[in-house]
Amino acid sequence: MGKLPKINERFAGAYQATDQAQRIAQLQAEVDRLRSTPSPELEQQMAALREQLKAQSGELEVAVDLIDPNHYQPRQTITPESIQTLARSLAHDGQITPLIVIPQGERYLLWDGQRRWEAAKQLGWKTMRAVTAPMPQDLHRKALLTFIHHEDLNPLDKAEAIIQEIATTTSREAEEISTVLSTVLRRLERSSQAHQLTALVTAATEEQQQGVKSLGVSETEEKLLLALLDLALNPASVKANLIPMLSLPKDLKTAIRQQGLKGAHALALTVLSPKTLKTSERQATKERIEATNQVIEQDLTVAKTRELVGQIKAKYLKSVTSESKEVTTLVRGVKKLSKVVMVSTSAEQLTELRQVLEQKLSEIDEILS
Repeated sequence: MGKLPKINERFAGAYQATDQAQRIAQLQAEVDRLRSTPSPELEQQMAALREQLKAQSGELEVAVDLIDPNHYQPRQTITPESIQTLARSLAHDGQITPLIVIPQGERYLLWDGQRRWEAAKQLGWKTMRAVTAPMPQDLHRKALLTFIHHEDLNPLDKAEAIIQEIATTTSREAEEISTVLSTVLRRLERSSQAHQLTALVTAATEEQQQGVKSLGVSETEEKLLLALLDLALNPASVKANLIPMLSLPKDLKTAIRQQGLKGAHALALTVLSPKTLKTSERQATKERIEATNQVIEQDLTVAKTRELVGQIKAKYLKSVTSESKEVTTLVRGVKKLSKVVMVSTSAEQLTELRQVLEQKLSEIDEILS
């Protein structure tokens, strides 16, 4: 892999009693950096760094029941199927890649390898091979950066992890974050400044700070935008694709986590709501679950999913009628049309009126039949 690039000490504040511990921290920081930077050679680079981490800290046999899960782990969706598949692989080939754990007294906090750990427990393994790293100062952020740009991290897990990190950074609640983000992006779009914000995603930190300040946003908005840019996230993309994940109905969130429903499909299916279908919550949920299962079983595209949603809507809305202001006004006008007025009206006008009324009566009969 060549010489490791120089990086800022992202494990500032971690315990570093020896030069060896410091080196381990630097290596783990490099692991984080690589994970947060999409690259076709990511896994090869990760493997090389693991070997160096192993060489520095040594490899241990750690008791499975002494390992605690990382509650800041962004990946909340781990399906039984994926664990079973990995368990078969472990049973057949053994443990190829060591876990990365953080010593905590007599126990260990799991940093990387949760699915392997779950699979090993399923197999009844007593120990697993692991390498150790020191405790980072901001554990949630490091865990988030480890997974945030992974394509296999579903949008619901990603949205929840990002909002948790932004809430910590800005001291704002999730609902307020969504409102502030929507407000500032709408204003930037109206003033044709949105493209300037997008261009800052790949910029250096100082350039991001200067760029956001030049947009004339409030202090709260500035803090929020910089927090997203610092994670290499496009604020507009977060608003459009991730924030909506947080308000999905429970059945769609379950489908994402347990059945592999994609985020775009879930957003399309949210249209099947009680308000849209003008039906009860129970009936709307039933329709949504049936449609979700059909989407997954038939592997429908997003476009086909929208077509399915449209068909379901049409079934419910076909018989739905509403009062028309135009018809109400017309009926009142006809009622006010007294015989005295008609007597004083020309024959041409009365003939035209009769023709119009006969045509409309014909159309009404056709609709009512």
